[in-house]
Amino acid sequence: MIDAANAVARFERSTRSFLDALDGVSDRAWRLRPAGEAWSLAETVEHVVLADRSVRTALQQLLAAPLPAGATRFDDAAISAGMFEAAGPAPPGLGEPKGRFATRAEGIAAVVEARDELVAWARGTPADLRAHGLPHPVFGVFDGVQWILFAAAHTDNHLPQLRALRAHREIALLGPDRSSGRG
Repeated sequence: MIDAANAVARFERSTRSFLDALDGVSDRAWRLRPAGEAWSLAETVEHVVLADRSVRTALQQLLAAPLPAGATRFDDAAISAGMFEAAGPAPPGLGEPKGRFATRAEGIAAVVEARDELVAWARGTPADLRAHGLPHPVFGVFDGVQWILFAAAHTDNHLPQLRALRAHREIALLGPDRSSGRG
């Protein structure tokens, strides 16, 4: 079983890769939704930020939900980007982007803030995160460590989407932003 510290490290690596995929994106490319695509880069980032914030909220509520001894556990190894392929659509409105981040800088700042808040909470709690659990609306009950692993897997799941959007002809033609920087 993965411990909380390793789950946090995995989440940090996932978020770092996600941020790296946004290096050099211009604000024009940020907002563009290429033909045939469900979301723009901005909308994809917003969705991930909303999910990370929801995970942090779940973690804060988790401490009031001890898992009974012998409770059925979700398999840590099943918490990966691949888990989303067979999951079907998310419930309507769950993590749906609404255009909150007009610029790449706003989106990057929100990703960094959501990551930092989740990591600070996880590192700061003295509770045994394996001893508490709450249901996910699609996947079933996760314990606290699994919620962190889920945040990493969810971020990883959207990384190919960012890369595909970046490679899309309409976005590639806009060229890179030479002034990019991030946290």
